[in-house]
Amino acid sequence: MGSENFDIFHDKDRGSRTASPGLPNQLPEKDGYSQKVSKVGTSSVSSGQPGDDHQRSAAEISAEESRLVRKIDLRLVPLLIICYFLQYLDKGSIGFASILGIIPDLNLHDQQYSWANSIFFFGYLIFSYPTSVLIVKFPIGKYVSVTVMIWAVILMLHAACTNGAGLMAVRFFLGIGEATVVPAFAILIGLFYKREEQPMRQCAFFLGDGVAGITGGLIAYGIAHINGKLATWRCLFLIYGAATVFFGVILFFALPSGPSTAYFLTKDEQKLAVQRVHGNGSKKTGKYKKSQIIEALKDPQAWLLTMNTFCVNVATGGLSGFGNLIIMGFGFDLFDTLLLQIPFGVSQIVFVSIGAYLGSCVKNARLFAMLFFMVVSITGTCMMFYIPAEHRAARVGGACLASAFSASLPMATSMVTSNITGFTKKATVMSMVFVAYCVGRIVGPHFFLDSEAPRYQTGLRTILSVFSIAAAIVIILRLYLMRENSRRDKLSGDSPAGDSNAAEDDMDLTDREDMSFRYLM
Repeated sequence: MGSENFDIFHDKDRGSRTASPGLPNQLPEKDGYSQKVSKVGTSSVSSGQPGDDHQRSAAEISAEESRLVRKIDLRLVPLLIICYFLQYLDKGSIGFASILGIIPDLNLHDQQYSWANSIFFFGYLIFSYPTSVLIVKFPIGKYVSVTVMIWAVILMLHAACTNGAGLMAVRFFLGIGEATVVPAFAILIGLFYKREEQPMRQCAFFLGDGVAGITGGLIAYGIAHINGKLATWRCLFLIYGAATVFFGVILFFALPSGPSTAYFLTKDEQKLAVQRVHGNGSKKTGKYKKSQIIEALKDPQAWLLTMNTFCVNVATGGLSGFGNLIIMGFGFDLFDTLLLQIPFGVSQIVFVSIGAYLGSCVKNARLFAMLFFMVVSITGTCMMFYIPAEHRAARVGGACLASAFSASLPMATSMVTSNITGFTKKATVMSMVFVAYCVGRIVGPHFFLDSEAPRYQTGLRTILSVFSIAAAIVIILRLYLMRENSRRDKLSGDSPAGDSNAAEDDMDLTDREDMSFRYLM
């Protein structure tokens, strides 16, 4: 994410409100953005000389804002990437443990391994709503860092398990511990970045998934060579957990809770950081509004995004738990299977990067990108399922293509943060999406039947089905948003737009209450 791309971010996907501010260096003095910047403080709008009321040029304001965005990128985004990397690594550690001996050591049978994967998301699901309330009530930075340290300790307790019941207990509480990170990070992105800037940053911390696949496989490869009294899968949980505890301590002091309290910004920068995102609908009010919860539950867009997320994560739930077992079933040994995590991780990074580019640099291309990922994943899954067993390389190539669906979740998340306004509504819809995420992950592993190992025919057929349904939902969502934008255009007519973005944000209006709002696609 080089700073040279920031002008591209501002050039694309403008006009999302009829009263939407454009580029600072393209606006007259009376435009909404100029008026907002004038509120930031004397130091950000005047020359600083006594009695001099001369406004700085739009180019100077734009340069100052670009410097601010670069500073936020350097101090915030790396923390999100590392934390999400550790979350994905810790959550998926059971997949590595499955080929390091945990199944025979704990005598897991009769779909117990499937349930060990699923029960994590029962904890995740149960805590999804409470954490959305706590995110509003407490400083996000401190709250997230505490949950990181809690889940790290729980992960280390996996090493003490002696049977399936103990494994399921720690997996359940691990799900509770990890439930906060993704919705909290989505809110943080909305607090620090404009709507058109968000997809690139959303995708950036989802790159942690691909990095975790690469480094997790390499770490597991090293752990697999440990010859000691402690089983290698137990060593894996202890090492992963210790690393996360260490980072949680760093996060406690380094992760900001919002632009107005960000320690790495000056007072004037804090004011500008708050003012520049007015109109995002991300203003944290500290009040949880029941009316916005009801509106979220009645919003077709919210339900379409929720259903899409469910479908995608049925596939994720199956492949995250059984992916390594499927690869071993292609005819690879333990060490080769671990090393093959590298091309899978690389392909995931490539697809997420494509999504970030299309979402940030091509106008209204987010849903097209999601559809593209579904088509590629369908192709890859067909290759895994239908190519004869003797063509191992081609089947591995299909598995790499099938990973394209992983780029859909950050795109769906960016749709929520960009298209849903009202702080409580946004938090509620984010919770709906991640409830669907949990339910999909709970259901997915149970289509992979022990009796069908190592091909898992029912599981792969299910994945093909849900990918197809997800693609259809994306098409329906785009048609719905196009119709809604057209309806609002007709209602607004040719009347001049007012400068109401900042006032609307202060009022904490939702996207359905604010008829000047235009949806991004």
